[in-house]
Amino acid sequence: MASFIPANTTHAFKIPEQTSGESFPHILKTQTFDLNTRNIKVLTSQGKHLWMGTGRGIIHYDTHTREDYDVYDNQNHLLSNGIFAISMDLNNHPWIGTYGGGLSHFNGKKWIHYNTPQGLNDAFVYDIKFDSNSIWLATWSGINRVTGNPDSRENWESFTVENTEGGLIDNWVYAIEIEPSGKIWFGTESGLSAYANGKWEAFNHSNGLGAAYDQVKEENRGILSNFQGQHHSPSIPNMQNSDYRPNYVISMLLDKKNRLWVGTWGGGLSMLDTQTLEFRNFTMKDGLPGNFILALESDGSDGLWIGTNNGLSRFNGKIFQNFSAINGLKSKFIFSIEAASDHSLWVGGNRSLTRMILDPETGIPLNIN
Repeated sequence: MASFIPANTTHAFKIPEQTSGESFPHILKTQTFDLNTRNIKVLTSQGKHLWMGTGRGIIHYDTHTREDYDVYDNQNHLLSNGIFAISMDLNNHPWIGTYGGGLSHFNGKKWIHYNTPQGLNDAFVYDIKFDSNSIWLATWSGINRVTGNPDSRENWESFTVENTEGGLIDNWVYAIEIEPSGKIWFGTESGLSAYANGKWEAFNHSNGLGAAYDQVKEENRGILSNFQGQHHSPSIPNMQNSDYRPNYVISMLLDKKNRLWVGTWGGGLSMLDTQTLEFRNFTMKDGLPGNFILALESDGSDGLWIGTNNGLSRFNGKIFQNFSAINGLKSKFIFSIEAASDHSLWVGGNRSLTRMILDPETGIPLNIN
């Protein structure tokens, strides 16, 4: 995800022993767009353009106008309408991870597709990240690393639970974050795995990932019925009968202090100190509006934006400032968040897209006076 950094950037926040939550007291100054799709799974900004990944393909939108947009779907360049990931490479060209259609790439002239015959582990690509010389791909059958030209099969490498001897904790991989040191974190259905210098480490609830069930069971009661029909069903599989899976990593973000923020299914928000390898968990009891953490994003004022099953939140290290329908949001389910260079915060929900304008000094959304 992209983020913007103003000239007077402050240091990343410190967290006290106790945190709290509060509702934002104003109606937001927003633009709202209604979309005929269940949700917006991913948002990626590219200059004045916004890429929206939905269950019905991609919308490539010129944010300077309401009318200028292109649609890419299985009738127009893509092999699948279900979009999981949109990432820009060093040439500012898009790579698209799809549900069942593999990996698609526009190289500036034409669209190119990669699937299992080329070396992709499977046709479901959930996240895409780039380091200095490789492309890392999260799939539902492990991890791929592509070094060099992806058109050459010999440049594709596969990591699975089997060939890493359990270093990769689960083959269902949903998120990737890369530290400046080169250490790579993978969020999976069974916890976290880290890879550095050819060695693997694995972490799950037994190490501290996700809050204890006693902390969330009352707030999570009856939540699953609220998800019915709200979420693009393939996006979060294997969730039909559980309101608490603390090892299930839905979202992940590495901040400027090298802290790894991890969104879990019903276990709240986890923060991993990547130096000490200690976890700290946050739930509704700590101020969050919901315990299902669907999206994470940072802004240019060191705020952490959190998309939940019950609205949007901004964490400044002490207070979770919570936003809901009272403030003008149309969806209580927040599936994607993108901070753009023009101080826009784009928020993808159920059948709706909201644009908020952030104060460049404080990161707080502007409100209607």
